[in-house]
Amino acid sequence: MPKEETSFCSRSPAENDFTGFTLLEAVAVVAILAILVAFAIPNYNSWLAKASQARCMANMRSIHLALGTHLNDNKDVWPQGPSPLEGGPWAKFWIRVLEPQGITQQTWECPAIYRMMGKPSRDAITAESVHYVPTMFDDLPGTARRWPTQPWLVERADAHGSGALICFTDGSIKPFRKVLAEQGF
Repeated sequence: MPKEETSFCSRSPAENDFTGFTLLEAVAVVAILAILVAFAIPNYNSWLAKASQARCMANMRSIHLALGTHLNDNKDVWPQGPSPLEGGPWAKFWIRVLEPQGITQQTWECPAIYRMMGKPSRDAITAESVHYVPTMFDDLPGTARRWPTQPWLVERADAHGSGALICFTDGSIKPFRKVLAEQGF
């Protein structure tokens, strides 16, 4: 018995005409796809912004965990480095101090700020390489964990539309405007 072939457009052995998609069916499929694309395109920028903010918050949480590990490994003393006003040396210090905890230079970058800056080269470490500013604490043990509402990290810019993100001692992350509203401002 001969083997029958199946395809989308084939000759029927009993009939001598083509069977397959009609023009109407093809137009219906194209119309449905066009409708789906019309719904997706306006939401694309919103999805991109939400994904960027989620990545930024994940970076801040990773840095927060690394800072906690650093404190545990160093008798609860906050890393003491150069002033943020020193630019490059300050950025290099923070990138290097948390490298043992797995924090890379890219973790210090907010994706939204990186795009706003025109995606600069990552070859050289500059002040612009670090988008999260760690709080400066003294060198006394326990200072960084003493106040629960003390920020550990602050994002350098309002990259997500609700104020710069702030990471607190407990690891919670809130936009600046929400913090102001909670304080009654």
